[in-house]
Amino acid sequence: MIDSDYFLPVLMQKYFVENPVGQKRAAAFFNTSAGLINAENQNLTWGQLSLINAERIMRLARPFAEKQTKENLVHLKDGQVVGEWRDSEYGIGGGRIPYDVNTALVPAALRSIAVLARQGLYPKHKQWSNLATKYAQIWEDKTLDYFKVTIPKSKAQDLVASYKKESSFPGPDRAASITDDVVFHALALDGDSNLTKVEVMNTDDCFRHFLLNTTDDTQLTPYLNNSATNIRRTFPAGLMTSAGMIVANPAFGGDPVYAQNWTTGAYHGTVIWSWQLAMMAKGLELQLGRCELTSNFSVSSGHRRENEKGTVAPIPAFCGDDSVYGNVKAAYNELWDVIEQNQSQLSGEVWSWVYRDGGFQVTPLGVLPAPGGGSQTGKLFVLFYWFS
Repeated sequence: MIDSDYFLPVLMQKYFVENPVGQKRAAAFFNTSAGLINAENQNLTWGQLSLINAERIMRLARPFAEKQTKENLVHLKDGQVVGEWRDSEYGIGGGRIPYDVNTALVPAALRSIAVLARQGLYPKHKQWSNLATKYAQIWEDKTLDYFKVTIPKSKAQDLVASYKKESSFPGPDRAASITDDVVFHALALDGDSNLTKVEVMNTDDCFRHFLLNTTDDTQLTPYLNNSATNIRRTFPAGLMTSAGMIVANPAFGGDPVYAQNWTTGAYHGTVIWSWQLAMMAKGLELQLGRCELTSNFSVSSGHRRENEKGTVAPIPAFCGDDSVYGNVKAAYNELWDVIEQNQSQLSGEVWSWVYRDGGFQVTPLGVLPAPGGGSQTGKLFVLFYWFS
């Protein structure tokens, strides 16, 4: 797995910098021997291991920070077909360059490394305070375009109609609900079947909503707006069903392989994951909270909104755009509506649905056939919350 490394600095910042209890425990933790957990790490402390991890992140982030090319993005490990949370055979369509890792986890980790360096937790690398911030800004601003997919309105309508036939989906295609170009970000780059982009609409926008406070308004405003629109539209035109928000919608891919591989029986197909519901809801809350600053305080989220220099971050431009702000707020409210409607499912990891009697009926994933008849593999993902 390549995604886990990037979560560590984020968690360290939240606990050892922003949590008073963690601040008191930092020295003891960093000086604790790590060998009791893994014999290969004997003679190393947790502090030394966290430094090794941070050095690796900085090393991997440097090429793209210096030269923005697709080749310099973060790839899965050679010889591995999985490497991030969608870790099943069809999860990211054989893609080598995952969307969530490159556009969210890398810059989030870099932001946290900068904070940790500023707090003196990396005394060997005091320069990271500025360098990691510089890297983070480049990764935030320059990665999204590699994954962006724009489908003209008429073509998008045709695609969902075709998908209905290819997938034998018995419900309406919802093509009429598509009133503008459809915009989303591909699950990954360089996928199976010679796919340059794995053009599956997905919920991994939640990583950026939850982990980043981006500052490029020309990018942030349409990004939030498109994300909200995709959440609000009903499948197969979007991500919403009465059973929950699905994590992947293959209706816009065009190639028959999409309908075949991302199904209601696939572990990361047209199914609902509880932690993705939570991360998306919290992420939208945090973004909306950036519009409600009072005395350096975000009313809705209870979070201070400061940049790395400790000064209050400016209110984003989307907050003053009634159309976009209203769309994001509506997506947040509609998402919470469907979460509350499915409370009985929320303690589970993942569930699916069947379309019957004019609606999406919750169905256990395990009773539905997997694509190709194979088994599904996966890992338990623990969603973390933090409070300031």
